[in-house]
Amino acid sequence: MPNWCDCTYKCVGDLKEVKSLYKVLKYIDRRKTSILKNGFGKWWLGNLVHKIGGDWEKYRCRGEITDYFLDGNVLTINQSTAWCEQEGVRQIIEETFPSIKVYYQEQECGCGVFYTNDSTGDYFPKKYFLDTGEDWEYFETIEQVAEFVSEIVGKSINPTEKEVDQALEDYMEEHEDEDLYFSFHKFEVVD
Repeated sequence: MPNWCDCTYKCVGDLKEVKSLYKVLKYIDRRKTSILKNGFGKWWLGNLVHKIGGDWEKYRCRGEITDYFLDGNVLTINQSTAWCEQEGVRQIIEETFPSIKVYYQEQECGCGVFYTNDSTGDYFPKKYFLDTGEDWEYFETIEQVAEFVSEIVGKSINPTEKEVDQALEDYMEEHEDEDLYFSFHKFEVVD
């Protein structure tokens, strides 16, 4: 059984093409049954790949769409995928709709997968992730992280990734509570 990855696409491009992709999702949404037989149901990624003209057997499609919405010329597609982003889905969208660039962000805590291809932060401005054991927090700057963690640990810490990691590690060690948990990550930019 895989670790499930939260993956979000921001599909940006010519409004006509973005709306065409949106219409494909609306078509899938209106269906009562899956386009192709699979173990995920009608929102399986292979259905999207198939519907836009791709061969689902050529691409990794292990996952499903959990939500989608259109805001101007940006189509957001949220997914739950096996281990990581299923990059073939992104590739076939960009091949089918040449004006569309798909920016993504993925997070899978179990294997430490925290990646994005949004190098400018235009679509995914939150660069840092903190799992507090009770909730997930996202931050745009290391200064915001340091301020938040300073409140937790009860002392001011320097705004560096190393200092944040060390402060959280020290705090967990001092309190020796097996229910106390923190996991801090930065979304790495990849091509």
